[in-house]
Amino acid sequence: MVQFGAVFPCYSNKKATEFVLENFRKHFPENPIVLISDGGADFSLLAEKYSCDYHWRENIFGNDSNGYDKNVYDAYRTLEFYRRHKLACDYCKTEYMMLLEDDVYIQRHFTIDEPFALKGVRIGGVMPANLKRDCLEQGGVQVNNYGMCGGSMYNAEIFLSIYDDIIKDIEENQDRLMAEHSYPGGYKGLGVVDISTVYHFGKRGHKYQHAEWLSEVRESNHLSYPVIHQWKQHYS
Repeated sequence: MVQFGAVFPCYSNKKATEFVLENFRKHFPENPIVLISDGGADFSLLAEKYSCDYHWRENIFGNDSNGYDKNVYDAYRTLEFYRRHKLACDYCKTEYMMLLEDDVYIQRHFTIDEPFALKGVRIGGVMPANLKRDCLEQGGVQVNNYGMCGGSMYNAEIFLSIYDDIIKDIEENQDRLMAEHSYPGGYKGLGVVDISTVYHFGKRGHKYQHAEWLSEVRESNHLSYPVIHQWKQHYS
Protein backbone atom coordinates (compact mmCIF):
# COMPACT_ATOMS: atom_id res chain seq x y z
CA MET A 1 0.00 0.00 0.00
CA VAL A 2 1.31 3.47 -0.91
CA GLN A 3 1.62 5.35 2.38
CA PHE A 4 2.48 8.82 1.17
CA GLY A 5 2.43 11.17 -1.75
CA ALA A 6 4.67 14.17 -2.31
CA VAL A 7 4.19 17.86 -3.02
CA PHE A 8 7.16 19.53 -4.67
CA PRO A 9 7.29 23.32 -5.21
CA CYS A 10 9.91 24.31 -7.78
CA TYR A 11 11.07 27.49 -9.48
CA SER A 12 14.15 27.44 -11.71
CA ASN A 13 16.76 24.83 -10.71
CA LYS A 14 16.01 22.01 -13.13
CA LYS A 15 19.22 20.10 -12.40
CA ALA A 16 18.51 19.85 -8.66
CA THR A 17 14.80 19.22 -9.26
CA GLU A 18 15.55 16.26 -11.52
CA PHE A 19 18.04 14.88 -9.00
CA VAL A 20 15.29 14.85 -6.36
CA LEU A 21 12.70 13.32 -8.69
CA GLU A 22 15.09 10.69 -10.03
CA ASN A 23 16.03 9.46 -6.57
CA PHE A 24 12.47 9.61 -5.29
CA ARG A 25 11.25 7.50 -8.22
CA LYS A 26 14.15 5.04 -7.78
CA HIS A 27 12.94 4.14 -4.29
CA PHE A 28 9.21 5.03 -4.49
CA PRO A 29 8.14 4.25 -8.08
CA GLU A 30 4.40 4.18 -7.35
CA ASN A 31 4.02 7.11 -4.97
CA PRO A 32 2.15 10.07 -6.51
CA ILE A 33 3.95 13.41 -6.86
CA VAL A 34 2.44 16.85 -7.42
CA LEU A 35 5.03 19.19 -8.97
CA ILE A 36 4.13 22.89 -8.79
CA SER A 37 6.15 25.62 -10.49
CA ASP A 38 5.90 28.82 -8.46
CA GLY A 39 5.60 31.09 -11.48
CA GLY A 40 9.04 30.00 -12.63
CA ALA A 41 10.40 27.73 -15.35
CA ASP A 42 8.35 25.19 -17.28
CA PHE A 43 8.90 21.81 -15.61
CA SER A 44 6.32 19.95 -17.69
CA LEU A 45 8.88 17.71 -19.42
CA LEU A 46 10.37 16.64 -16.10
CA ALA A 47 6.87 16.07 -14.75
CA GLU A 48 6.10 13.79 -17.69
CA LYS A 49 9.42 11.94 -17.37
CA TYR A 50 8.87 11.18 -13.68
CA SER A 51 5.07 10.71 -13.79
CA CYS A 52 4.13 13.82 -11.80
CA ASP A 53 0.89 15.76 -11.73
CA TYR A 54 2.09 19.19 -12.87
CA HIS A 55 0.81 22.72 -12.22
CA TRP A 56 2.15 26.21 -12.98
CA ARG A 57 0.92 28.87 -10.53
CA GLU A 58 1.40 32.59 -9.85
CA ASN A 59 4.70 33.36 -8.17
CA ILE A 60 4.16 33.91 -4.43
CA PHE A 61 7.73 33.78 -3.16
CA GLY A 62 8.91 36.97 -4.81
CA ASN A 63 10.72 37.81 -8.03
CA ASP A 64 12.03 40.86 -9.89
CA SER A 65 8.70 41.65 -11.52
CA ASN A 66 6.21 41.37 -8.65
CA GLY A 67 8.35 42.97 -5.94
CA TYR A 68 7.13 40.68 -3.14
CA ASP A 69 9.20 40.74 0.03
CA LYS A 70 10.96 37.38 0.02
CA ASN A 71 11.35 37.45 3.81
CA VAL A 72 7.67 37.75 4.82
CA TYR A 73 4.62 35.84 3.66
CA ASP A 74 1.43 37.83 4.20
CA ALA A 75 -1.99 36.16 4.47
CA TYR A 76 -2.49 36.22 0.69
CA ARG A 77 0.61 34.15 0.05
CA THR A 78 0.13 31.91 3.08
CA LEU A 79 -3.38 31.06 1.89
CA GLU A 80 -1.99 30.12 -1.51
CA PHE A 81 0.54 27.84 0.18
CA TYR A 82 -2.26 25.95 1.94
CA ARG A 83 -4.39 25.82 -1.21
CA ARG A 84 -1.54 24.21 -3.12
CA HIS A 85 -1.19 21.60 -0.42
CA LYS A 86 -4.91 20.87 -0.52
CA LEU A 87 -4.63 20.46 -4.29
CA ALA A 88 -1.85 17.93 -3.70
CA CYS A 89 -3.74 16.04 -0.98
CA ASP A 90 -6.85 15.83 -3.15
CA TYR A 91 -4.82 14.44 -6.04
CA CYS A 92 -2.64 11.97 -4.12
CA LYS A 93 -5.32 10.56 -1.79
CA THR A 94 -2.63 9.06 0.45
CA GLU A 95 -2.35 8.78 4.23
CA TYR A 96 0.58 11.19 4.40
CA MET A 97 2.23 13.89 2.33
CA MET A 98 5.98 14.44 2.05
CA LEU A 99 7.35 17.91 1.40
CA LEU A 100 9.97 17.83 -1.34
CA GLU A 101 12.42 20.63 -2.10
CA ASP A 102 15.32 20.81 -4.52
CA ASP A 103 17.82 20.12 -1.72
CA VAL A 104 16.37 16.75 -0.67
CA TYR A 105 18.24 13.49 -1.30
CA ILE A 106 16.22 10.26 -1.06
CA GLN A 107 18.86 7.58 -0.42
CA ARG A 108 16.70 4.51 0.13
CA HIS A 109 13.20 3.18 0.69
CA PHE A 110 11.58 3.37 4.13
CA THR A 111 8.15 2.73 5.66
CA ILE A 112 6.07 4.51 8.28
CA ASP A 113 5.51 2.38 11.35
CA GLU A 114 3.08 4.36 13.50
CA PRO A 115 0.48 7.11 13.02
CA PHE A 116 1.49 10.75 13.47
CA ALA A 117 0.31 14.26 12.65
CA LEU A 118 3.58 16.02 11.72
CA LYS A 119 7.18 14.85 11.58
CA GLY A 120 10.20 16.93 10.62
CA VAL A 121 13.87 17.53 11.41
CA ARG A 122 15.43 17.17 14.86
CA ILE A 123 17.39 20.42 14.73
CA GLY A 124 14.58 22.83 13.95
CA GLY A 125 13.99 26.44 14.80
CA VAL A 126 12.71 27.65 18.17
CA MET A 127 8.96 28.26 18.15
CA PRO A 128 8.16 31.95 18.85
CA ALA A 129 6.76 32.47 22.34
CA ASN A 130 3.30 33.72 21.35
CA LEU A 131 2.76 30.86 18.93
CA LYS A 132 4.02 28.35 21.48
CA ARG A 133 1.56 29.75 24.03
CA ASP A 134 -1.37 29.51 21.61
CA CYS A 135 -0.61 25.85 20.86
CA LEU A 136 -0.55 25.03 24.56
CA GLU A 137 -3.60 27.08 25.56
CA GLN A 138 -5.82 26.31 22.58
CA GLY A 139 -4.61 22.87 21.53
CA GLY A 140 -3.11 21.46 24.70
CA VAL A 141 0.09 20.73 22.78
CA GLN A 142 3.61 21.68 23.87
CA VAL A 143 5.47 22.92 20.80
CA ASN A 144 9.09 23.86 21.42
CA ASN A 145 10.48 23.79 17.91
CA TYR A 146 9.52 23.46 14.25
CA GLY A 147 11.16 21.92 11.20
CA MET A 148 8.72 21.21 8.39
CA CYS A 149 11.33 21.46 5.66
CA GLY A 150 12.04 19.18 2.71
CA GLY A 151 11.71 15.52 3.68
CA SER A 152 9.19 16.17 6.44
CA MET A 153 5.64 14.80 6.35
CA TYR A 154 2.15 15.58 7.58
CA ASN A 155 -0.96 13.47 7.98
CA ALA A 156 -3.15 14.26 4.97
CA GLU A 157 -6.39 13.18 6.64
CA ILE A 158 -5.75 15.54 9.56
CA PHE A 159 -4.75 18.33 7.18
CA LEU A 160 -7.98 18.03 5.21
CA SER A 161 -10.08 17.84 8.38
CA ILE A 162 -8.70 21.14 9.72
CA TYR A 163 -8.13 22.88 6.37
CA ASP A 164 -11.26 25.06 6.34
CA ASP A 165 -10.64 26.21 9.90
CA ILE A 166 -7.03 27.09 9.08
CA ILE A 167 -8.09 29.09 6.01
CA LYS A 168 -10.63 31.04 8.07
CA ASP A 169 -8.07 31.67 10.81
CA ILE A 170 -5.50 33.00 8.34
CA GLU A 171 -8.03 35.21 6.55
CA GLU A 172 -9.32 36.75 9.77
CA ASN A 173 -6.18 36.98 11.90
CA GLN A 174 -2.77 36.57 10.27
CA ASP A 175 -2.05 40.03 8.86
CA ARG A 176 -3.44 41.78 11.94
CA LEU A 177 -1.45 39.64 14.38
CA MET A 178 1.75 40.02 12.37
CA ALA A 179 1.34 43.82 12.27
CA GLU A 180 0.41 44.24 15.95
CA HIS A 181 2.96 41.76 17.34
CA SER A 182 6.02 41.98 15.10
CA TYR A 183 8.49 41.94 17.99
CA PRO A 184 10.73 38.90 18.66
CA GLY A 185 8.60 36.08 20.01
CA GLY A 186 5.45 37.67 18.57
CA TYR A 187 3.45 36.65 15.52
CA LYS A 188 5.82 37.57 12.70
CA GLY A 189 6.62 33.87 12.41
CA LEU A 190 3.15 33.22 10.99
CA GLY A 191 4.60 34.30 7.66
CA VAL A 192 7.09 31.41 7.67
CA VAL A 193 5.28 28.44 6.19
CA ASP A 194 7.06 25.68 8.12
CA ILE A 195 6.31 27.55 11.37
CA SER A 196 2.74 28.10 10.19
CA THR A 197 2.16 24.40 9.57
CA VAL A 198 3.34 23.38 13.03
CA TYR A 199 1.39 26.24 14.61
CA HIS A 200 -1.93 25.55 12.93
CA PHE A 201 -1.72 21.82 13.60
CA GLY A 202 -0.68 22.51 17.21
CA LYS A 203 -3.50 24.97 17.87
CA ARG A 204 -5.87 22.18 16.90
CA GLY A 205 -4.32 19.58 19.16
CA HIS A 206 -1.86 17.87 16.80
CA LYS A 207 1.74 17.37 17.86
CA TYR A 208 4.97 17.96 15.93
CA GLN A 209 7.53 15.15 16.27
CA HIS A 210 10.96 14.32 14.94
CA ALA A 211 11.06 12.11 11.84
CA GLU A 212 13.03 8.89 12.21
CA TRP A 213 13.77 8.78 8.44
CA LEU A 214 15.05 12.36 8.08
CA SER A 215 18.36 14.06 8.76
CA GLU A 216 20.20 17.18 7.61
CA VAL A 217 23.67 17.68 6.20
CA ARG A 218 24.61 19.65 9.34
CA GLU A 219 24.16 16.45 11.39
CA SER A 220 27.38 14.42 11.46
CA ASN A 221 25.58 11.09 10.88
CA HIS A 222 23.28 12.30 8.07
CA LEU A 223 24.40 9.64 5.58
CA SER A 224 22.89 6.91 7.75
CA TYR A 225 19.32 8.21 7.19
CA PRO A 226 17.03 7.41 4.24
CA VAL A 227 16.28 11.08 3.53
CA ILE A 228 18.69 14.01 3.77
CA HIS A 229 17.76 17.69 3.72
CA GLN A 230 20.19 20.51 2.77
CA TRP A 231 21.77 18.45 -0.04
CA LYS A 232 22.89 21.35 -2.23
CA GLN A 233 25.47 19.70 -4.52
CA HIS A 234 23.29 20.54 -7.53
CA TYR A 235 22.91 24.23 -6.81
CA SER A 236 24.60 26.59 -9.26
